[in-house]
Amino acid sequence: MKKIVLILILLVPILLSAQTKVAVYVTATESVPKETKKIIGSEVVAAFVATKEYNAIERTVEFLSEISKEQDYQRGGNVDDSQICELGRQFGVDLVCVTDITKFQEKFYVQARLIDVEKAIVLATAREIAQLEDLDAIMKLASSLAQSLINADVTYVLKVENTQTVPLEIFVNNEVVGQVPPKSTRTFDMPISKIGKIEAKPTKGLFKKTMENTINKMKAQDTVSFAF
Repeated sequence: MKKIVLILILLVPILLSAQTKVAVYVTATESVPKETKKIIGSEVVAAFVATKEYNAIERTVEFLSEISKEQDYQRGGNVDDSQICELGRQFGVDLVCVTDITKFQEKFYVQARLIDVEKAIVLATAREIAQLEDLDAIMKLASSLAQSLINADVTYVLKVENTQTVPLEIFVNNEVVGQVPPKSTRTFDMPISKIGKIEAKPTKGLFKKTMENTINKMKAQDTVSFAF
């Protein structure tokens, strides 16, 4: 478990009133300079923070001390995804961004995957190959890698039942999602960052009363249902 404490940084996205915690774990082969590994880890964090939906929490001595108490992880070698998920669950992490760095001859192969720790499934992957001759090249690679994960379709399912006799226009945080025909049900794939107030507005009728509810914190591939 010695390697897991090298770079394990918690990020806390501010998703309205909810918080989704994401850990960034970076591992590398022995031929990869420590400075390169550290810079890539820091830049992945910075790319997430730049979305304005994340607030970085730097690792602390206390946090690393808590990890070291986990006797099940005091072993050599790399930890696998199941161990990472278990560690994430222990510390209340929702997602883990695992970044692996390998040097082959003069090039660096960097692969990242975003894992849902509760379901133990990979939600998105990304990779970059470059020579990394200087600091700018390292930062550019890390930023591009993170952006690929950030832009991936990590979604939950919004299920809306229309009990009315007129079509309903569905809004989440004042942004239109789509329409649901009368007396029917429709599902929408929604980004996990898009939560909060949900509104159903009749498109016809003399008295168009808007109906409201709230979408709370969601995890990838979960389903939330509403009837209006």
